[in-house]
Amino acid sequence: MQDILEYILKNITTVPGDVKIAVEDLEGTTNYVVTVNPTDVGRIIGKEGKVIKAIRTIMRVIAIQRGVHVRVSIVSENAPLEGAVESVVEETEVETPAEVPTAETTEPPVVADEPTPAKEEGLTVEV
Repeated sequence: MQDILEYILKNITTVPGDVKIAVEDLEGTTNYVVTVNPTDVGRIIGKEGKVIKAIRTIMRVIAIQRGVHVRVSIVSENAPLEGAVESVVEETEVETPAEVPTAETTEPPVVADEPTPAKEEGLTVEV
């Protein structure tokens, strides 16, 4: 995966010799910390972050195929590692929301102020 990331970055940057990728494995997540020339940081991030988002999408697809988690961070050469320009975790796990109904639920959810045919037509319903 590192070679694919390096290939993409070296073909985007104006100073490909300054592209360095550090790989860290932390708790099942592979972190790729990319260091580039300060003049190329904006080029890597792209307008509204579209370029880095596309790079992360490519890395996420490869990670899904391999069953791993990845994270890609961009750092300027002049900035310390803690001064990452942008860092977003891209994981392959899908979390299930707590509010998803289970098979044990037999009653439909109640929605407040839900219109009924009787209310819409002005009819009186006697029970």
